[in-house]
Amino acid sequence: MPIKLRPASVDDAEAIGNIRVSAWQAAYEAFMPKDFLNALDPLANLDALREKLAQPSDGFMVNVADVDGSAVAFSILGSPRYATHILSTELWALNVHPDFWRQGIGRTLTFDTVNTAKTLGFQCIELWCIHGNLPACATYEGCGFTLVGQERTSSTLTGHPLREILYTKAL
Repeated sequence: MPIKLRPASVDDAEAIGNIRVSAWQAAYEAFMPKDFLNALDPLANLDALREKLAQPSDGFMVNVADVDGSAVAFSILGSPRYATHILSTELWALNVHPDFWRQGIGRTLTFDTVNTAKTLGFQCIELWCIHGNLPACATYEGCGFTLVGQERTSSTLTGHPLREILYTKAL
């Protein structure tokens, strides 16, 4: 199964929405309220995403992983929301459609995102992961990220407290 990594285009917006919702509903059952997950809409915010994809910048980059010509995963690299290092960037999101889990796509896309950040001149990449999301933690640790012991809890997204832990990687 050859994986092709590429920058996302405006035409990928709907696939990205579908991947996000499918991945969240499968991966976050133990972390987010069921009613929240069931109400996720893959078409929500697509106009805003299309606008950002039409004008990519170093402050917001989306890459996709294609298998047989279809997007099956995506990553978002953006300006850090809670910067811990002056020249850092943040892996905002990494979602793989559940039909393609455990095939190395998440790891491949993570390494590609790290290399993109390094090429752009960043010295550090960070990411926030849901506490207890062991498959994601294993992927990030396998890609050289280090758990730094910083946590945050917010209920802004789901209406329920969501604990996240910080990982960083020097570039």
